[in-house]
Amino acid sequence: MGLPLPGNLEELQRAKAPVTFSLVIINTLVYLATSYENMFLEVSDKWVGMFAFVPAYFAKPEHLYRLFTSMFLHANLAHIFFNMLFLYTFGKGVEAVLGSRRYLVLYLLSGILASFFHTAFLPLEGASSAFVPALGASGAISGVLGAYLLLFPGTRLSMCFFFFIIPICFTTRASAYLIFWFATQILQGLLPGASLGVAVFAHAGGFIGGIALLPLLVSSERLGLLRFYSSMYSFFRNIFFPERGISRTGKYIVAFLIGLVAVIAVYSAIAAETMGGISKVLTFNVTHDNTSESESIIMQLSPSGKLDVTPIASSGVRVVVNRLKALNVLYRLEEAGKTVSIQKNARRPVNGVPVDISLRASFSYDQYGLLDSGTGFLTTDVLACDPYGYCSISGTNSYQFSVSTEETIVGFKGIPIVELSIVSFVASVFAVQNVLRAERYAIIE
Repeated sequence: MGLPLPGNLEELQRAKAPVTFSLVIINTLVYLATSYENMFLEVSDKWVGMFAFVPAYFAKPEHLYRLFTSMFLHANLAHIFFNMLFLYTFGKGVEAVLGSRRYLVLYLLSGILASFFHTAFLPLEGASSAFVPALGASGAISGVLGAYLLLFPGTRLSMCFFFFIIPICFTTRASAYLIFWFATQILQGLLPGASLGVAVFAHAGGFIGGIALLPLLVSSERLGLLRFYSSMYSFFRNIFFPERGISRTGKYIVAFLIGLVAVIAVYSAIAAETMGGISKVLTFNVTHDNTSESESIIMQLSPSGKLDVTPIASSGVRVVVNRLKALNVLYRLEEAGKTVSIQKNARRPVNGVPVDISLRASFSYDQYGLLDSGTGFLTTDVLACDPYGYCSISGTNSYQFSVSTEETIVGFKGIPIVELSIVSFVASVFAVQNVLRAERYAIIE
C-alpha cells in the first residue's frame, strides 16, 4: 500500500474536494445498502445480478447501464475499504488540479474505459470471463492514479509490506510506486491463473484512461498557476535537480507497458473472430408461491465443454436454473436437435449441499445440444446461506416454469470486442504520447 506523506503537496491536500468526499460517502452508503442482508460482510447476490457489469451483456444493449452501476458496487469489506482509502488519498490532489466537474468526468470515463479494456481482452482472459460479474470502483480509481502519476510524480509515498507479521516500511516517489503497481497489473493479466479472479486489465485500462484523458480535461491556466505555486516550495531543489516530472527511465518503462497493452488490444481484435464458445440468450418465466418472475440469462458453452451462466437476480429463476444445471439438462449433446420428455428424481449438490430435485419437463435442444425451449415443473429443497457462505436446507418448494430462446451467438458475436479493442488501442497510443511528455503536467516533481 502507498500513501502520500505531507510535504509540498500539503496545501493541495487541504483543498476542498467535494466530489472525492461525495464519492466516498455514496460508495459507502451503497455498500451498506447492498450488504446488510449479509451482516455487511459482503454484497448480496441479488445486487450483483442486477447491477454488476458482465461483458456478455454487451449483446443486450438494455443492460449497458451496468457500465455505470457496477462502479458503485463492492464485493466485501476489504474491497470497499481499500478502494475508498485510495480514492480519498489520491483523489483530493487530482480534484484540486482539475476542478470538481472535470475530475468527476475523469473518474466516470476512466471507469467506463476500464470496462471497455476488460471486455476487449476477453480472448486473452478466456471465454468464461465474459460471464464473470465485475464490480467495484477500482477501474475509475485507477484512472485517478494515472492522472496522479502525471501531476505528482515526485510526491513522497510510504510503502509498507508485511514479512510474516512484521511490517517493513520505506519511502519512495509516487512515480516509482505507481509504475510498480501498473506493471504488476499487466503481469497478473498475462500469467495464467495469476489474476485470481480480479479484472486486472480493467485496472490497467482505467490507469491508461486517466493518463490519456488528463490533457483533455486539465486547464492549462490552472495547471500553470499551480506549478508556479509549487515551485515556490522547491526552488533550490529545481536548481540542483532540473529534471522535471517522471524520470526518463520511468517514462520508457511506462511507455513500454502501455505499448504492450496496445499490442494485446491488436491481438484481441484479431483473435475475437476465431475464439469463443456458443452463447444462448434464454428467457425464463417462473411461477412459485403465487409469484411470477421473468428474467433473461445468457448461457455459454466454452470450446472445452464448460457451461457458464450469467448471474441471476430473481430468486425463483435462480433456483430453477441452478437445479437444471445440477441435473445436467441445460446441455445434452446426445439430444442435439431433438425434443424430449424428462422425468428425473435425484439428489445433487448445489452450493456444496446435497438437495433433492424432482423434475418433469419437455425440452427441445438446438443443434449444439443446448437447451432451446420447453416447459416444466420442479420440486426441490431450498437453501438458506449465511454471510460466511455456509448453506443449509430451509424447506421445500415447487416451481412451474417455461423457457425460450431469444438469440444464439457463436463465438464472441454480439460482444463488440473488435470495436472495444480499437478504443483500447487508441487510448493506449494517446497515453504513450502523454507519458513521453509528462514534464508538461507535473506539479510536484
